[in-house]
Amino acid sequence: MTAPALPHDPAAPRQLREAALVFAGNILICLTFFPPEVQGLGDAIRGWDQFNRLLMGGEPVFGPANQIALRVSMAAASSLLLVALILLRLVEHRVVVTYLALPVSAYLATKIRIEFIFFPLALISTRLGWKKEMLVLAALLALSLGLDERNGLILVVYRVGVFLFRTFRPHTVFIFLAVAVIVWIDLNIELLFPYIPRLAVYNWTREVVNPEFSHLETLIVFTSSMTMSLQPPLDFMFGFTYTAFLLFATFGWQLFTLRFYVDALRQPEFRAGFLTILFFTSLTHAFQNARYYFFYVPMISSVNAAHTNRLLILASWPMTALLVLYYRFYLGY
Repeated sequence: MTAPALPHDPAAPRQLREAALVFAGNILICLTFFPPEVQGLGDAIRGWDQFNRLLMGGEPVFGPANQIALRVSMAAASSLLLVALILLRLVEHRVVVTYLALPVSAYLATKIRIEFIFFPLALISTRLGWKKEMLVLAALLALSLGLDERNGLILVVYRVGVFLFRTFRPHTVFIFLAVAVIVWIDLNIELLFPYIPRLAVYNWTREVVNPEFSHLETLIVFTSSMTMSLQPPLDFMFGFTYTAFLLFATFGWQLFTLRFYVDALRQPEFRAGFLTILFFTSLTHAFQNARYYFFYVPMISSVNAAHTNRLLILASWPMTALLVLYYRFYLGY
């Protein structure tokens, strides 16, 4: 089977240059105003441990003293990986523009966690030929297992879901059956421990970290972290407002119609994305942040891309700057 040609947008080269400038500016803002303490010091410490274990044989080389150098290297690695994906024709230009213009992309490229490598990979088109798709799945699986990060596994589950929905085109009833199975697993997860012992590790997040888990909470956290957020519990009012602006700019008034969601539920990407998010959040009562499901970026970019990207390019720096003011002058970081 031959891979379909990726769509060409005549305005993409100009927007790509503008978005690259926006991305570089956001990187500088993140490096200057969002140190590890603002990212969440506990998360940063785990990130330093990851880099030291994987790159330095466990020696405590990376830490607060050289955090800027590490984060600059991470941003450079993200950029080089993105260029490689473009040259390999694995990502669409409009998706790259959306990624570069989104404020959260620069933040995630400088957030001290080894997972930073997966965010450009989440942009890879789901309309590849089967040979390329197999190679992409194998690479994501190998990276996830090798780095001991769940982000790659989530991307694998999503991409397999898209493939299955596009190939077999199951009836919408299947979606509701899948939801029912996920709900049953959530309520009876202890029955699976003898067969999948590693699931028991999530008892801590389910019973200690987030015993009051709800899907409404997931919706709020996910939505609040889609566009720009450092710590959703602290800045959700900004993140939610930013995302509302982005979604309305992309989809318009149809967001408030039932028809919009009925049509969305027919799309393989939406079906796979919805079930992937529901499955992992129900299983763990964690993983609610949108960064775990960065495949939402191509989904947004697939609709009204030129208009959405133009607005993002204009609004990106102001969005980031507002969070700088909030964390620096209101929260006192």
